[in-house]
Amino acid sequence: MDAVDPSAEVIAAAERIGGGPRFRRTDAASAALPKAHYDVITCLASLHHMPFRTVTGFRDALAPGGMLLVLGCYAGHTWWDLAAVPANAVARAGVSAGERLRGSGPAVVPAPVRAPLMSLAAVRGEASRLLPGARVRQLLYWRYLLTYTVT
Repeated sequence: MDAVDPSAEVIAAAERIGGGPRFRRTDAASAALPKAHYDVITCLASLHHMPFRTVTGFRDALAPGGMLLVLGCYAGHTWWDLAAVPANAVARAGVSAGERLRGSGPAVVPAPVRAPLMSLAAVRGEASRLLPGARVRQLLYWRYLLTYTVT
């Protein structure tokens, strides 16, 4: 199992936890991944930090029957997306209050924040073009789940 991140700080924090994957400090968009090697590749709220075409490198690194799973963020422009703004504010306030009550705070190494640029329609279009047969499902709060299986 391999885990990649471009931040030395993130890699150091992950290595302190220990166990699990091999950690590599590299940019996933340009990482040299072995062809047809991985059974599963996941991206958790990170694909919008890279060119979307990075999925082709992930696709090529999947073994036959392998799966690409992306929990991604999209730029919301529809009435549904705008309606989620108040609900998101309430949810964030609840999480923050819970952290304060438990005495836990934000992560030791804060995650970078970058607004996504692609709309959900654009994500679906590019996924269809680059990952034939991929499914993109809209989730709450400007998130989507992309699933792709190598056949």
